[in-house]
Amino acid sequence: MKTFALVSVVLVIFFNLGVQKCQATVQEAEFLQNVAKQYMLAQFADNKDDIKYEVKVSRVDPNRDYGGKCPGFLTAQLTSNQIKKSNIVKIICSRKENPYTVSIPVNVIVKRPTTIATENIPKGTILTSNLLSKQYVNEGLNTSSAVTNLNSILGAKVRKDIRAGDVIKQSDLCLIAKGDIVTIEAVSANMQIKTQGVALEEGKLNDLISVRNSKSKKVIQGIVVSPNTVRVTF
Repeated sequence: MKTFALVSVVLVIFFNLGVQKCQATVQEAEFLQNVAKQYMLAQFADNKDDIKYEVKVSRVDPNRDYGGKCPGFLTAQLTSNQIKKSNIVKIICSRKENPYTVSIPVNVIVKRPTTIATENIPKGTILTSNLLSKQYVNEGLNTSSAVTNLNSILGAKVRKDIRAGDVIKQSDLCLIAKGDIVTIEAVSANMQIKTQGVALEEGKLNDLISVRNSKSKKVIQGIVVSPNTVRVTF
C-alpha cells in the first residue's frame, strides 16, 4: 500500500454541544472513535483518483472515564507524518481543567475498481456488459493483472470457466483468437491508418502477435490493444 502525505498535520474539531460532560462512558468511547474516523477520512477529502478508502477504528475501552467531549478544545493528529495501512490517531483535550490524551489505532484500507463476474461464465464465452460489474476491492487482495476497465474487455473471449464473483484477470481472456478478423492500426507520430487482417495466433492484452494484412497479404506483427484490434507503430 502506498503512503499518502498528510493533508494537514493537525485537524481541529469543534463541537457546539455545550460544556456538559457526557455521563455515559460508552457514549464517550463511541464519540472518540468517531473523532478518529472522521479525522482520517478528512485526509482523503480532496482525492481525485478512482479510489475508495475504508477506515477501521480500534475499539475504545468503554469502561474508562475520558473526561467528556471537550468542546472547543479538542484536536486530532497522527503520530507519524504519513498515512499508512496502520496508524495511530492522537486525540488531545487541551482545556486547563481535566485535560486528557487518547491514542487510537486506525487502519486504512485502499479499495480500487476491479471487474467482477456477475454470474458463472463458461470457457469460450464472449464477454458482454451484463456478465460483468465494477466493484471496489482491497488493493492488498488484488493483483496487477486484474482488469480495472470493464469496457476495455467487452468482446473478449474467456479462456477458462469463471465463477460468479471472481475477479477478472487479463490472463483469463483471449482478446484475439487465431483466425479472427482484426483491425490493424498503423500509427506514426502524425498519421493513423486502419485496415483489416487475419490473426495468425492467439493474443492477450499487450501480446505481440502475427497478423496477415488482408489486402497486401503481408505478415506483420502488432501489439494487441483491445478485442480484435492490433497496433503497429512505424
